[in-house]
Amino acid sequence: MIGLTATILVLSGIKKKASLGIMVAVVLIIVAARLKQTSFAQMGLFPPENWLTTVLLGLAVGSGLSLLSIVVIQPLAERITKQPHDVQMVEGVRGNWRALLSWLVLVWTIVAFGEELLFHGFLLSQVIKLLGTTILALVVNVLFNSIVFGLAHAYQGRSGAWSTGIVGACLCALFMVSGNNLWLPIVAHGAIDTFELVLMSLGADKRLRELVWKQVPQPAG
Repeated sequence: MIGLTATILVLSGIKKKASLGIMVAVVLIIVAARLKQTSFAQMGLFPPENWLTTVLLGLAVGSGLSLLSIVVIQPLAERITKQPHDVQMVEGVRGNWRALLSWLVLVWTIVAFGEELLFHGFLLSQVIKLLGTTILALVVNVLFNSIVFGLAHAYQGRSGAWSTGIVGACLCALFMVSGNNLWLPIVAHGAIDTFELVLMSLGADKRLRELVWKQVPQPAG
């Protein structure tokens, strides 16, 4: 089930059919739960010790990761791949508050919850069951999960796959340090997307990059 789910998510990202891949993967999770191979509790969907702390920490960590991604991770990925991020899917939010609100509703109702449930609640926890929790096993698990997460976002181009893979690794770590509770990475994931979308709508993402990277030579080619 691990290999099949990962393959579906990766192929759907490469073929730019990410939504379809997520829907099929969700069906697989339901099947796995019915076969008692997993449960929502095992995937981290149990109440945290303190909801307020979880929400505030998730918002803070997510906003910080989003800012780090915009001004450091994404520009570095573009310099490595020599390709810009493909943000065509969300480009319509620039200067359009209606489009922004529509995307924010989608982020907080489907994207953050659904992706965290699939990648970290299911895949990460299933590999933990398979490999255990030794340092080496956790490193292999995070590396595997990050590659799948990045390739599942390949519709953003090579740079997008690299940068989302790195952010995915951070979300893996967040899931683990929270005692395998999924709610902290869900909130953080929502905050990451919200922060980026708001900055895009204001045109502030480009200004932030220019402010940080203006003295750095652009790559040739």
